[in-house]
Amino acid sequence: MHLGLATLLEFYTAHRSDDALVLGTVIATEGSTYRKPGAMMLIAADGSHCGLISGGCLESDLAQHASDVFKDGEIRHVTYDLSAGDELVWGLGIGCDGVIRLMLQHLPSEAGFGFLETLQHAWQARQDGVLGLVTESTDAAHPEGSFVLDCGNQFRTGDLELLKHAHLPAELHDRSRRFWKESITTAQGVAETLLVPVIPPTALLICGAGVDAVPVARLAVEMGWDCTVVDHRPGFANPGRFPDTCDVRLLQPGELSEKLDLEHIDAVVTMSHNLAHDRQYLAQVVDAGLSYIGMLGPRARRDRLLEEIGRCNGEDGLHVHGPTGLDIGAEMPTSIALSIIGEIHACLNQRHGNHITPVGT
Repeated sequence: MHLGLATLLEFYTAHRSDDALVLGTVIATEGSTYRKPGAMMLIAADGSHCGLISGGCLESDLAQHASDVFKDGEIRHVTYDLSAGDELVWGLGIGCDGVIRLMLQHLPSEAGFGFLETLQHAWQARQDGVLGLVTESTDAAHPEGSFVLDCGNQFRTGDLELLKHAHLPAELHDRSRRFWKESITTAQGVAETLLVPVIPPTALLICGAGVDAVPVARLAVEMGWDCTVVDHRPGFANPGRFPDTCDVRLLQPGELSEKLDLEHIDAVVTMSHNLAHDRQYLAQVVDAGLSYIGMLGPRARRDRLLEEIGRCNGEDGLHVHGPTGLDIGAEMPTSIALSIIGEIHACLNQRHGNHITPVGT
C-alpha cells in the first residue's frame, strides 16, 4: 500500500510501551514533492522515527520539531518550502521544487495511540476502510487533530460523527485514489478533513514454485505484499526456498479454489510450465474477481488454454495478461520477476507502465 502502513505498524508495535508517539502527516503539497497528502511518519520520544514523508531529507529535521509536541501535547504545523532556495533548504540537501505542509499530533498511549491500535487490528484482519484527519476546524466539537477510522463494524474509532457528514466515494478500495479532501459542514462549523483510503497489502498468488517463481516471491515481499506460493511437488513447495513471510502450500492444481480463499487474492501468476496444470489453475481463477491474472508463455499458449476452458480473452470483461509482465527486455529469472511485479503494480494502480519521461525529451 502506498502509505507504508505495514512498516509504521511495526514501529508502533515496537514502541507500545512508550508513553506517547507523534504522528507526522503530509496534509498538503504544491509543485514537485516526493510524497503526497496522506504520507505519514511516526516519531518516538527518543528521536527514532519510521516512515517517509520525503525522499529521506526531511525526516530527521521533522523529528526535532516533534520534541515540542512531546513537551506540551499541542499540534504543530510545519511547512517546508523546497522552492525557496535558502540556506535551510540547501542545508537539508533538498533538490525538489515544491512545498510540503505537515501536521504533527500527539498520540498518547492511554488513548490507544490515537487510531493506531484499531488500525493494527483492521490491518491484521485485512479490512479496508477510510481514515480521516481534521486539519483545520471552526467547530470545537470536531477540533483540529480529530480523527476517524472506519474499517467496518469491528474496527471503528475516533470521531465517527464526522463520517455522517462526509461524502465518501462509492468505491473506497481503489488503489489509484491516494487521498481526497473535504470541507465537512457540521452543526457548529466546518472541518477541513483529509481522507485517506486504508487498503490492505496486495495479496499475490503464485501458481508454480519453480526456479523462476523464487525471485517473483522475493520482490513481492520487498514490496510489502502478502505472497502465497502453491505447487504439487514436495521438492518445490518447500518453504525454505522462499522468504520467511511467504505462505508456501503443497497443493494439487485442482485443489486451488477448495484450499484457498480466492476472494482475498488481488493478483495471480501461473508459472508451472505445464499446460495441464496451468489449465486447472486458470479455470479456477478466471471467475474469482481478481484484479490481475497473468500467465507465463506466449500469447498463443494463453489463448489455447482459455479456449480449452471455454473462455475468450476480452469477453465479459476477462483480461488475462499472457505473456505476463512489462516489456523491459527481461530474459533471466530476476529481470522477468521485475517485469511481472512491475506490471501487477501498474495494473492495480490503474497505470500503463509507460515512460515517465518520454524518449527524446
